[in-house]
Amino acid sequence: MSNIIEQYRTSKSGLQDAIRRLRTNIQFSSVDKPVQSIVVTSVMPHEGKSSVSAYLAIAMAETGKKTLIIDCDCRRPMIASYFKQRPPYGLTEIIAGEVLPEHAVSQTAQENLFFIDTKTLANPVEVLGSKRFADVFARLKQSFDMIILDTPPLCSFIEAALLAREADGTVLVIRPGATEIAAAKEAVAQLEKAEARLLGVALNGVKESGTHYYYSRYYSDGLRKRRKKRLTLFERIGFKKKKRK
Repeated sequence: MSNIIEQYRTSKSGLQDAIRRLRTNIQFSSVDKPVQSIVVTSVMPHEGKSSVSAYLAIAMAETGKKTLIIDCDCRRPMIASYFKQRPPYGLTEIIAGEVLPEHAVSQTAQENLFFIDTKTLANPVEVLGSKRFADVFARLKQSFDMIILDTPPLCSFIEAALLAREADGTVLVIRPGATEIAAAKEAVAQLEKAEARLLGVALNGVKESGTHYYYSRYYSDGLRKRRKKRLTLFERIGFKKKKRK
């Protein structure tokens, strides 16, 4: 089976267009202070947040940005499986002090795209919320133009909220028709409590009229103004635009 980079390159144009729109909206979300680090999470499991993370990382690397995706889902890591690579070292060894961060970074088949793998951990909150992780994250930001953190769903775990506090922005992946509105509201409230900057919602599994391909679709603030009918979902989950400090 092909890896996710090959799937992206050979996919129908709808997928690539949608992910590139997501990339563009993120890049223009703040002109004064460009977004360098992004948490990608979901409300519930199986909403496609890991695939959105990987596709977004590929799209960022396409522009020439040196991009790193870190698998921070220490409960159900998926990124290495998507790239069909299993590096000898990962996040676990970095935090344990066994290897330097740069020695755990793996090059992918996509130019400018790198990733850090992880293992299933019994205490992910303690690890990702530690000063050691914060120091490693700060060090990595000096070496990469863009860092994407793939994190567990918000409905059951707090890691995404912890990391969202430290990142420049957060993208929340929702699958219309599958995500419960009450759970989505709770997820947004959790991010607001963490003082995270919610960039917007990626609607995964949306069927665009005129095509039979299902893909992720990102609605930015500007798009919401143009298409007021799509405000309903944001209003129902309590999405509010916050001014950048």
